[in-house]
Amino acid sequence: MQQNLHHKLTVFICLFLILILATGCSNSNSSASAIDTGVVTEASVTNSIESSGSVAAKQLVTLSWATSGTVKQVSAVNNADVTSGSELMSLDSKTAPSEVSQAIVTLITAKQNLANIQQSTTDLAEAQVALTKAQSAYDEALIAYNGLTQPVGSPEYIAILRAAYLNAQSQTARALFNYNRFADYIETSTQRANATSALAQARINENDALIRLNHFSNPPDAIESALITSNYNLAKSQLDEAQKTYDAVSGGNADAINKAQAAVNAAQTTVNKLSIIAPMDGQIAMVYAQPGDMVTAGTTAVVLYDRSKLFVDVLVTEDAISQVKVGNPVAVVFKGLNINTTGKVVLIDPIGANSSGVVNYTVRVELDKSDPKILIGATATVTITTSDPQNKLFVPVSAVLNDAQGEYVMRVKSDGTTERIKVVSGDITNSTVVVTGALSKGDRVEVYTSTSTSSTTNQRQGGLFGGIGRVLR
Repeated sequence: MQQNLHHKLTVFICLFLILILATGCSNSNSSASAIDTGVVTEASVTNSIESSGSVAAKQLVTLSWATSGTVKQVSAVNNADVTSGSELMSLDSKTAPSEVSQAIVTLITAKQNLANIQQSTTDLAEAQVALTKAQSAYDEALIAYNGLTQPVGSPEYIAILRAAYLNAQSQTARALFNYNRFADYIETSTQRANATSALAQARINENDALIRLNHFSNPPDAIESALITSNYNLAKSQLDEAQKTYDAVSGGNADAINKAQAAVNAAQTTVNKLSIIAPMDGQIAMVYAQPGDMVTAGTTAVVLYDRSKLFVDVLVTEDAISQVKVGNPVAVVFKGLNINTTGKVVLIDPIGANSSGVVNYTVRVELDKSDPKILIGATATVTITTSDPQNKLFVPVSAVLNDAQGEYVMRVKSDGTTERIKVVSGDITNSTVVVTGALSKGDRVEVYTSTSTSSTTNQRQGGLFGGIGRVLR
C-alpha cells in the first residue's frame, strides 16, 4: 500500500513539472508574438525657451502733489489720452501756503520785466545789421584777395573768351580775303572802300578779343593787385570793428535777459506746485484726487502711462542665454486674461544676476501689438523661438534599444528580415523620440512592449529606460 502511494506521488510530481514547462513555453511564444512594428515619421521642429514675467508699459509715472491745499479743478479722466505739458488738475491758490501765493505775484512781475528787456533791442538790431554788411563785404574782398595768383576769369569764362577770339580771327581772315578781291580796283571804288573798312573793323575786333582773353587768362596786374589787397585789408578791419560792437551790445543785453528769464523760471517752478502737469504724452491709468479733497505734499494725484509699447522682462539661465538673439520671434500667452499674442526679443542684458547659485540674464520682449485688454502687471508666459524649423525623424520610444555598442533600432526590411541601425536619440515627445541615423521617413522598425523586451533580453539588451535601457535625456 505504501509502495502504491509512493508511485502515485511520483507520477503527480512528473505531471506537475511537465505542466510548468508547458506554461513557460506558452509564455515564451506569447512574448515573442508581442513584438510589433512602428513607422519612422518626420516632423518640423524648432528649438524654443519658455519663461514668464509681468507685462510693463513703455513708461509709467506716478504724479504727486508738491504742496498742500484744496483740490479745485480736475480735468484728468481714467483711460483718457493726454499730451505733454497739459494741466491735469490744480489746487485753489487761496488754500496754498503763503510762499506759493507770493510766487504768483512774483511771476507776473518777472514776466513783465523780461518782456521789457526783450523789447529794448534797437541797439542790438543795428549792431547786427552792421555786422551782416561787414561780413558780406569781407567775403567778397576775401574771394578777390585769394585770387591774386589765379587768372582773373573763371575757367568757363576764359573758354568763352578764347572761342570769341578764334571767331574774331576767322572774321579777319574772311575780311582780308574779300579785301584782296578788290585790291586792284581804283581807290575811289566803292567795293574797295567797303572791303578796306570791313578789314579794319575785323582787325580791331580781333585785337579787342585778344586783350580781353589775355586779361582774364592771367592774374591781376600790379595796380589791380594793390587795389584788391587794399580793399581786403579795409574790409577785414571793418568786420573786426563791427564784431566788437555787436559783442559788446549783445553781451550786456544777453546778461539782462538771462537774469530776467531765471527770475521767471524760479517763480514759475513755485507756482507749478499748484498744478499736476503731464510730463509726457500718454494715457491716464488712475485718478486719485477729486475736487474738494484736502491734500498735502507727497499725496498721490494721478498715475500716467504710455501704452504705445508693452514689454515683458523674463529670466533666461546662463546655459540657454547663448541661444537667444535680438529679433527672435516670441509667442506670448496671458493665461489669466485668455489672450494670445506675439512679440520679439528687443534687449538682452549682458550682466547676469546670481540667485541661489543660478545665474540668470534678463531678456526683454516687446509685444507686437498693444492690446488694451492686457492689464499692466499681468503675468505672461513667453516662448522664445531660437532656431529655424528643422525636419527631424521620430520613432516610437520603445523601438530604441541600447547595448554595449550603443543605441540602435531594428529596421524591418521588405523581405521581412531585420537589420540593426545605429541611432542617437534626442528629445521625447509623447510616445515618440527624435533620432538621427541611417533611417528614412516611412521605414518600419520593431517596437518592443514591456513583455517582449523581458523575453528577449538575452539577445537584445534593454530598451530606452533605466536598467533595461538608458536614462532619458
